[in-house]
Amino acid sequence: MSILPHQTDIFGGIIIDSDQLPDTLIQFEQGLISLLEKAKKSDFKLIWLTVERTKTDIIPILATHNFVFHTCSEDTLTMICRMEETSYAPFSPTHTLGTGAIVINDKDELLVMRDNWSSYRGYKLPGGYLEQGESIEEAVVREVLEETGVTTRFDAVLGLRARHPVQFDKSNLYIVCRLVPIDETIEITDTAEVAEARWMPVSDYLADVNIHAFNRKMVAELRNCTGLQRIQVDTSLASNAQNEVFFAT
Repeated sequence: MSILPHQTDIFGGIIIDSDQLPDTLIQFEQGLISLLEKAKKSDFKLIWLTVERTKTDIIPILATHNFVFHTCSEDTLTMICRMEETSYAPFSPTHTLGTGAIVINDKDELLVMRDNWSSYRGYKLPGGYLEQGESIEEAVVREVLEETGVTTRFDAVLGLRARHPVQFDKSNLYIVCRLVPIDETIEITDTAEVAEARWMPVSDYLADVNIHAFNRKMVAELRNCTGLQRIQVDTSLASNAQNEVFFAT
């Protein structure tokens, strides 16, 4: 009986090669059974398989052999099999990441916006969620440009808010950054999302009781902070990893 193509990792796990799976379900299940027997004899702890959306017909077979769901994206679902109940698998994603931008020009005006989709109608900082594989610096600059049309340069990380639960019973980390305006011209292109963007005197923003108290507190406390600066340093954690490092100066 043939065994499913796979490789091992340094943590006592087996990773099934999703690009080399057999053509039929019968062959797949036979190869899976052989792999499970090998894992038991060789004292492996976990078996991983990432299933592409075009191959979802193998999911019931995996579930029959004690595979459970671990993580998913729009196009893939990763399933794992613990060879022992105590076998440890790294946590599935627990947080979403969002950014907010404090952008103040030479006139002591703060860049603010209002959206069309939320029930909150006061002004808030431009910002949004990080996309897959995107850095904090890239995300916050992109979001400001998309929501206001203002071109900026990243300067520092100023603060962090953690909240639980938010979407899908996960936690959220909100990273507040200071950006320096390069071109202050406001141009809204996404009128479906953005209702208004403007430069507002910081004093007016802090005095406006219609603006959420947390937003006003955030600007008041962070507007003059140095923050955490982007540092170029070799982390030596993984040769193929993209790293962002911020140190207090």
